[in-house]
Amino acid sequence: MNWKAFKSINALIISFVLAGILIGFLVAAQFQSSVTANSYIVDELNAQKDLLASFDEDRVNLKNTIADLRKKIEDNQARLKLAADQAKLDQLDALKEQLGLTTMRGSGVRILFTENPSGKTESETNIIHAADLRDLVNLLRTARVSGISINGQRVIPNTTINALGSEVLVNKVKVVAPYEINVIGDTEMIASRLGDQQSYPDLYKRIKNRDLGFEIEKLNQVVLPVYDGDYLLKYATI
Repeated sequence: MNWKAFKSINALIISFVLAGILIGFLVAAQFQSSVTANSYIVDELNAQKDLLASFDEDRVNLKNTIADLRKKIEDNQARLKLAADQAKLDQLDALKEQLGLTTMRGSGVRILFTENPSGKTESETNIIHAADLRDLVNLLRTARVSGISINGQRVIPNTTINALGSEVLVNKVKVVAPYEINVIGDTEMIASRLGDQQSYPDLYKRIKNRDLGFEIEKLNQVVLPVYDGDYLLKYATI
């Protein structure tokens, strides 16, 4: 074989080998680049899926929070309505007590107001008049009492205490001595007001002279009856 021809063949083989190696490197580099690009896209898709899942979870949590807040608002509104209704009922009960529409119970005093305890000759000084009862009721009202009754007649702002000849009418009902006056309120304040002889000096002078009897008893339980008189309506509209 010609030496020159042999060298040419070897050079050709080497060229092919080098070309193959170069092509292998190029293919490997292309494959690695493709894998890297595909991995990035997959990671990005996974991240987007995770983000969407997080958004869905937050949306569910926010929906549940809104539902809880609405329930709390409804509960608070219901409680406010009940409180308002109860306040109205309490106000109504207070008005009913003030108007004497309910039986009233509480601590207070019982006053026994009697005529001529000493048995003296009958005169104007030892007889209890309607004005005496009015004076006593007005004095008791300065003690901010909750309720008063005279011989079973409930005394309210509308009550009349009048004289018809020698008779005394309370709520247009005839009452006679001795007068039992029941009062509900602060017993100490009531006793203090009743002990103030400067309030009605003429009345207390007759009591001091024993022309009239006047006894006070503090009680833990006083019962006042329901008012059964007439009501005077003013400015009423239908």
